Amino acid sequence: MPAPRPSQSAEAARAAALQAEFNEKKWVWVPDDKEGYLAGWVVREEEDMGEVVMAAGGEIRRLPLYALSKMNPPKFDRVDDIADLTFLNEASVVHNLRLRFGSGAIYVSEIIVI
Repeated sequence: MPAPRPSQSAEAARAAALQAEFNEKKWVWVPDDKEGYLAGWVVREEEDMGEVVMAAGGEIRRLPLYALSKMNPPKFDRVDDIADLTFLNEASVVHNLRLRFGSGAIYVSEIIVI
């Protein structure tokens, strides 16, 4: 039996909640050796260094600001055209592709059957 599909009003409420949470913090992508990029938010900036709270687990990392990439608002998740992203950086493109692949909305070019 398929899972029930959320109503449009439930989806709109979820989107509004995500946007409100996003607006409260300065979200960034943090480079990670194992995962590629992880989400976090900047809590303090001093000269060229920043303290970032990692979204998963709450760990605090001190990193150079140049290593961080700005994160796009949730309304840009799974966009068809990455040129629409507010912040066009490697981390945001990888995130968008991960979300699209995970939801089955991958790009498919012409299939040639021989």
